[in-house]
Amino acid sequence: MSENIGNKLPPPLRFDLGEKATGEICRAVLLITVDADGAPRVAVLSPGEVKALDERRLGIEVHGQTTTAKNLGRGSSALVWCVLDAAAYSMRGTPSPAIQSAQGFAAFEITLNDVLKDFQAGSPMVAGPTYKNLGSGRG
Repeated sequence: MSENIGNKLPPPLRFDLGEKATGEICRAVLLITVDADGAPRVAVLSPGEVKALDERRLGIEVHGQTTTAKNLGRGSSALVWCVLDAAAYSMRGTPSPAIQSAQGFAAFEITLNDVLKDFQAGSPMVAGPTYKNLGSGRG
């Protein structure tokens, strides 16, 4: 069951997000937005593509021509989900307009409305989504 822990990133997330992927098997971060028709859309990002700008804002880079970028660009609600230290975190917020960044990416800032933490001592999270790093240049 989720516990609302406020609208600020806890310290472990502030330090972990933004780290470049290393190794062959890497942790992923999920970004959920809402399409124009109201359907949810999930994007799989590396932790390096999601940075803690401060305790209330996340910086996110996505491919500029994707539906995810369009959803963020029109101010669609966004949720960033990840697993860290035996807990799952859902960070819900509102994106700012896009800033074009290098190599076809669009950068957004998401101001957090609230952060939810899911932790059960008797059944801790051991892993979230992962991907195989084949040197594709992901964050």
